[in-house]
Amino acid sequence: MNLRRTIRRAPTIVRNAARDVRYGSFLGGTIPTRQAHLGAHDVGNAEYDELKRLFADVEVKPDDVIVDVGAGKGRAINWFLSQYPGNRIVGIELDPEVCMRTATRLQKHANVTVLCGDATELLPDDGTVIYLFNPFDEPVLARFAEALLRTHGEGRRVVYYNCKFLGPFEADERFEVVPLEGTRNHRSALVYVK
Repeated sequence: MNLRRTIRRAPTIVRNAARDVRYGSFLGGTIPTRQAHLGAHDVGNAEYDELKRLFADVEVKPDDVIVDVGAGKGRAINWFLSQYPGNRIVGIELDPEVCMRTATRLQKHANVTVLCGDATELLPDDGTVIYLFNPFDEPVLARFAEALLRTHGEGRRVVYYNCKFLGPFEADERFEVVPLEGTRNHRSALVYVK
């Protein structure tokens, strides 16, 4: 990151760091993926303010089970805990080292479960609001779309941030894709499972 951009982003970085620390530790930075051969992308974080904008028009009910696919270090889980403290939250992370650190950090929250492994195999049947921050490539997303349908998909909503691969959803009439407005950094969509 160049110096000018770092200076411009300093207030956001400080706000994110302060919110991270409330849930155990600073979570900034990117971890290069060790699972690129499996279609996984680098481990990164959305900013808290961006998550707020992203979910502004997404209805999350008290009985919804929120699933963070590609949970990484767990910043989105932190945000879900702050906004939906009574909901069950499930994080799924492919990188075993990152997953174990995240699971350990969040273990004191009884409503949070962090699963280590492939989201196409671990997607919980009762997950109703699924969050993706572009965790994997298009072939894996296609398998994930099938997993959504296979595991009692009807009525699920997928909040897809930095949606680079909408094709598997757009090509299947069992999904409805609605662009989400208001995010600053990345194109986003809400995908309904019919």
